[in-house]
Amino acid sequence: MKHQLLILLVVTSFTLSGQGFLSVDGQEIVNENGEPYLLKGMGLGGWMLQEGYMLQTAGFANAQHQIRERMVQLMGAQRTQEFYDAWLENHVTRADIDSLHSWGFNSVRLPMHYNLFTLPIEEELVRGEHTWLDLGFELTDSLISWCAANDMYVILDLHAAPGGQGQDEGISDYDVDKPSLWESELNQQKTVALWRRIAEKYKDEPVIGGYDLLNEPNWPLDNNRELKEIYLDITAAIRSVDANHIIFIEGNWFANDFTNLTPPWDNLLVYSPHKYWSINDQESIQWVLDIREQFDVPLYLGETGENSNPWFHDAVELFAEHNIGWAWWPMKKIESVAGPLSVIKTPEYQELLDFWNDGGIRPSADFAYSTLMETAELLKIENCIYQKDVIDAMFRQVASPTAIPFAELEIPGVIDPIDYDMGGQGIGYSDVEIANFQVSTGNFTSWNNGWSYRNDGVDIEKTEDPRTVSGFNVGWIDDDEWLRYTADIKEDGLYDVTMRIASNQDGGQLHFLADGIDITTPTVIPSTGGWQEWTNHTIQDVPLLASYSDISLYFDKSGFNLGPMTFVKTGEVSDIATEYISGSTDNGTDIFLSINKPLDSSIQFSASDFDLTVDGAPQPISSVSITDPSNLLHLVSGVDINGRANIRVSYNGSSIQSIDQVALSQFTNQIVANNQSSIHFLPARIQAENFNTQFGIQLESTTDAGGGQNIGFLDVDDYADYLIAVPDRGRYSVSYRTAAESESGGLRLSLVNDDDSTELLEEIRFPSTGGWQNWQTTDSEVRLPVGRHTLRVEITHPLFNINWLEFSIVSSAEDLDQSDDILLYPSPAQESIHIVSMDASRTVEQVVIYALNGSIALQSEHTESIDISALAAGMYIVNIIDDSGKIAVRQIEKIN
Repeated sequence: MKHQLLILLVVTSFTLSGQGFLSVDGQEIVNENGEPYLLKGMGLGGWMLQEGYMLQTAGFANAQHQIRERMVQLMGAQRTQEFYDAWLENHVTRADIDSLHSWGFNSVRLPMHYNLFTLPIEEELVRGEHTWLDLGFELTDSLISWCAANDMYVILDLHAAPGGQGQDEGISDYDVDKPSLWESELNQQKTVALWRRIAEKYKDEPVIGGYDLLNEPNWPLDNNRELKEIYLDITAAIRSVDANHIIFIEGNWFANDFTNLTPPWDNLLVYSPHKYWSINDQESIQWVLDIREQFDVPLYLGETGENSNPWFHDAVELFAEHNIGWAWWPMKKIESVAGPLSVIKTPEYQELLDFWNDGGIRPSADFAYSTLMETAELLKIENCIYQKDVIDAMFRQVASPTAIPFAELEIPGVIDPIDYDMGGQGIGYSDVEIANFQVSTGNFTSWNNGWSYRNDGVDIEKTEDPRTVSGFNVGWIDDDEWLRYTADIKEDGLYDVTMRIASNQDGGQLHFLADGIDITTPTVIPSTGGWQEWTNHTIQDVPLLASYSDISLYFDKSGFNLGPMTFVKTGEVSDIATEYISGSTDNGTDIFLSINKPLDSSIQFSASDFDLTVDGAPQPISSVSITDPSNLLHLVSGVDINGRANIRVSYNGSSIQSIDQVALSQFTNQIVANNQSSIHFLPARIQAENFNTQFGIQLESTTDAGGGQNIGFLDVDDYADYLIAVPDRGRYSVSYRTAAESESGGLRLSLVNDDDSTELLEEIRFPSTGGWQNWQTTDSEVRLPVGRHTLRVEITHPLFNINWLEFSIVSSAEDLDQSDDILLYPSPAQESIHIVSMDASRTVEQVVIYALNGSIALQSEHTESIDISALAAGMYIVNIIDDSGKIAVRQIEKIN
């Protein structure tokens, strides 16, 4: 290719599909019909401009001119040029654009290096003149034609401006030995002239979606004055020849400082911030939403990405919710999981990296040339590793948050644990660390600690086990993580599962589930002597049915690495006993018991076959039934179960049996996992950190009396939800414990309905207390209906902390049960209390005594006299439950 020829400006249109110009209508980017158009783009980073981290050279050569210089030193200028010619030819081709379109993208953002379009000022023969080069325009023309064939738009992005627009040299190819864009009037003139040249050539090309004038400036400027001036100059130059195209404006400091860059100065202007490594909530983008609203201008996130699949999924959802177009970054990198295409790193390329990093024996010129030309060949999409999990997270999972197979799996057969289902966190897998939020949290978090194979939270590393065909294992396993697999189980049966394990410690545990139901008890994983010291470990008699749609592997305890699992049928399901595996709570009164085999739902049985205890006290069981799937028994407790309760269940019957006619084995005092969120039984003090769910809330240690934590860093619309149980309707006093350095905070207290609407209880403001840990109590009063509710504390005025809020019953006729058919006496009481029903049709069945913090202090089947001598002195709430389930509420005072 000829690089330094003067060219004639040829006006061509590549549009094959009738695409029209993108435009601006208020806060919307719109198509030719005036309809909102959400850009979903891919940034073609690394093509026209190499960045060191994409080539794994950043440690010794971060900017492209440094990378090129290293190559010249090894193999000479001519061979280096041949490599760059191959790089530009192979990095982006028609096949890449066709693929992007098929995956769901409707646009690309083209990061341009100015030196493909014009000479550097240092190489111009006449000072101040501009020699135009054909290569950049040829590459751009090809891209436009490919995008036109796919109904896609091209955003032109000046990623490397003459001289470099930022101190981060890798981004803009800045050379510290030469004047930057901001230090050279000639560089500024060339930048303006280049944009005029581009606009003149493409002014009639609707496939061009717009012009992104400068990528991520990062330079100490005078209140962005210089940035504003060059933006105005470029805008004027473009508009002198082109009135059709959108102009995208990025702020200083990596696109996000728009000081002095508002209001918009052009009627086709769009602000283009970038978003990396922050939490995907409205708060993280509120500052740009405010710009959009204030100045009635659209937004376009010109760069985002470089994170995990869960982060990608949540970001795409967030942007769609707020109608913000985007371009992901980037399409290709060498040996990377965080993008759709990974370029294979050869051992020879690693040798070059090792030499450049650490020195040693100098590779020959022939070796360097052949290695780099092979790498250029590997850039072609047909030679790249397509990481379908990335695309699935960005598109299918956003539209349909369900699990689908990652690979075709059969049982009997081998399942590699790395081939878990695609579906995201909580659907295809569950992992403790799933994304990097360092901008929001200040701490970097690696999601896949092994940086291999997939881009989810699951930690996958290269293995040293020669028996593992894939070359990878799952590692860094934490307690309560799990993996789901959609597998074709060929026939019912008992299976021995032999898995490859490695560990340097004892104590790891795992078990299997089928269709979400536990089918085995936890198996202990022994130490093998090291994290890559591999051996076989067999779990026997795993009962599997062909009807199961999926199986899951649950890691009860950490401490081991996992390789492939081989499933071999060894017997029939009827060969083993029908047994209780586990139990868990749900929704206050519901308890579900997992059985290792499906049960025969036609069998008649009685709730009296089961015994239930809560905190050691027997509790009534309202009903027992077999659910769908039929591996589950559903018990309904006669009373609400709090999230802090200890629950045990027993079965002493003989009628329940599995579908293979094997009777359910009896069991005694089996522990039921209490998954209930803590319910705050009013009256009670609710510690602010004991929320059920929250949005935008952060915790910190408190110095208030009692210690613990408080919630803080509160912004408008942040909220915390608490589950409360109100014993009786009426008036309740509310005391709020707050602290604020200087501002007057405020909140809205509401009840959340089933349809997510809210019913306002009150809005209240709090005074400044002179310090973030100077605590003060503010009292108020609300009316509460009887029953269970979700209580929402929503911030209306920020900059304060909350330690707790406390509810007390107001003594009035409205608040207490005034019926005189249930008598409780005496109060105060020292040793015992007496409860008598004066209504012969009303029988007292149970008594539950609550401390004011909501915990159960004493629970008993009713007798007329109840021993309270073990209770500490203080006020208590007594719930008296009759045979119809009606609750009468009384207060007592216990004295010593």
